[in-house]
Amino acid sequence: MNSISVRLLLAAALVMAVFIGVTTLAIQHTVDQRAETASFERMQGQIYALLGSTDIDPSGAISVDNADMPNPRMRQPMSGHYAEVRDYNLAQVWRSPSLTSELPSSGEGAIGQWIFTKEEHPQLGPLFILRFAVEWLLPEGDIAAYQFIVGDSRKEFNHQQSTFNRNLWISMLTMGALLLMSIALILAWGLSPIRRISRQLNQVENGTRESLPNTVPVELHPLTSRINALIASERGRQKRYRHTLDDLAHSLKTPLSVLRNIGVESDAEITRQATRMEQIIGYHIKRADAGTRRLLTPPIKVAPTAERIIRTLKKVYRDRTIEFYNKIDAADQLRIEEADLMELLGNLLENACKYGASIIELTLVNDATGKHPGGLLPEAIKQRSRRSFLAKNSADTNLVHVYIDDNGQGFPADQVDNLITRGVRADTRREGQGIGLAISNELVENYGGTITLSQSPFGGARVCITMPAVVNPE
Repeated sequence: MNSISVRLLLAAALVMAVFIGVTTLAIQHTVDQRAETASFERMQGQIYALLGSTDIDPSGAISVDNADMPNPRMRQPMSGHYAEVRDYNLAQVWRSPSLTSELPSSGEGAIGQWIFTKEEHPQLGPLFILRFAVEWLLPEGDIAAYQFIVGDSRKEFNHQQSTFNRNLWISMLTMGALLLMSIALILAWGLSPIRRISRQLNQVENGTRESLPNTVPVELHPLTSRINALIASERGRQKRYRHTLDDLAHSLKTPLSVLRNIGVESDAEITRQATRMEQIIGYHIKRADAGTRRLLTPPIKVAPTAERIIRTLKKVYRDRTIEFYNKIDAADQLRIEEADLMELLGNLLENACKYGASIIELTLVNDATGKHPGGLLPEAIKQRSRRSFLAKNSADTNLVHVYIDDNGQGFPADQVDNLITRGVRADTRREGQGIGLAISNELVENYGGTITLSQSPFGGARVCITMPAVVNPE
C-alpha cells in the first residue's frame, strides 16, 4: 500500500461505509418509529369512534351498530382489522364481525391509559394491539369498567417495512458507490501533477528532457524548483570536474612528453620512469573521474559498444585463436556513458584474453524475463548477483546482469572476494598493477551497480556486472 491514491481511496471507502451504515440504520429506526406512531394514532381514532357508537342498556349489555363501525373492514371476517370490548373481569362482552376469537390479553390497565403493543396470535398472525380502559356510568347510577381493544394485522406493515428497508439500502449503497467513483476521479485529477512530475523525472533521467517545467500547481512549485536547482548543480559539478581533469591532464602531458623525449637521447631509465608516471597519472585521472557518481546519465545500447571492443581485441590478439560470442540483444540498454562502458568492457574482455581464454561469451539478463539467447541462467547465480547488489543498495528493483564468461584459468577460490581490491592480482607472473578490476568495480559502483566474480560454466572465470534496469518513461 505504497500508493497515495490507494490509501486515500481506502480511507474514504472506510469512512463512507461507516457513515452509510450508521445513517441507513438511523433512517430505518426513525421511519419505523414514525410508522408505528402513525398506526397508534389511527387505531386511537378507531377506539374513539367505537366509543361513540357504543350503547349500554340498564343491564350492562353492550351493543354496537355495525353501520357505525369505525372501520368498514371490521364487518368482514378475518379482514385484518378487529375490535372487541371486555368487562372488568376481562371477559369478552362484544366483538366485531371480523373477529372469530379473542384478541390477545395483557391485563387490565389503568383507567384512561393507552396500551400499545405488538402481539402474536396463532390464527390472526402478528398484530398491533391498542387497549383503552374506561369507566361507564350506568342508568341506575352504577359505574362499570370496560376495556376497548382494537387490533390491526402487521403483515402489510411488515411487508412495506421490508420493501422500504431494501430500497433504502440499495439507494444508499448506490449513492456510496457513485460517491466513491467521484472521489477516485477527483483523486486521479488532483494527483495527476505528481504523476506527471514522476514521468518528467524519468525523462530527465533518460536524457530526453533537460529539466522539470515550471507550469506546476503552486503547492508543487517549491519541489520542482529545488529539483531543477539540484539537476543544474549536478550537471555543473560534473562539467567542472571534467574540465578540471582535462586541464590537469593537459598541463602534465606536455612536460612529461618533453622529459620522455630528453630521456630518449640521454638515459633509457628516464624514459621508462616518465612513461610510468604518465600511466600512473592516467590511472588516477580515470579513478577520480570514476569517483563521480552518475545521476543523470541517459541509457545507451550495449551490443554496438561490445562489438567495437571485440573487433579491436581480435586485432590485438590475432596471433591467438579466440572465439567471441556476443549474445547481447541489439535493444538491450544500460544507464552508463559510452566512454565508461568502453573502459569497463575493455578492461574485463582484455583480462579474459590476457589470461588464456579461447572462448569468451557475453550475455545480458533482465530480471523481468530471466532469459537470453543462450537459454536460462541458473537461478542460484542470478540470486548471488542480486544479493551482492542489495548489500549496497536499499531498493529491491529490477536489475540487469551482464555476464562475461571464459574458459581460461579462472579465479582462485581463496581470492574471489579480494580480487576487486586495488593492487590484488590473480596472476603475479604477468605484468600489471592489479588495478583493472578495481577501476571497473569503482566505475560500476558509481552507476549504482556491483561486480560479482564466480566460476564460469566453461570452467574459467565469470564476471557479473549488476546494475539497475532502465526504466522507460510512461
